[in-house]
Amino acid sequence: MTQEEMQRFLDRESRKGSSEYDALKALAEIIGIVFHPADDVEQNKA
Repeated sequence: MTQEEMQRFLDRESRKGSSEYDALKALAEIIGIVFHPADDVEQNKA
């Protein structure tokens, strides 16, 4: 997904009334990025 495509997606989400958080979360899901809470990250280092 190009930067332009990501921007169009975020613009479309904004027009739909999505919050910035929800739009970015949806974009991350589409491109396969998973957010791991800090506790999970620290436990995986051990």
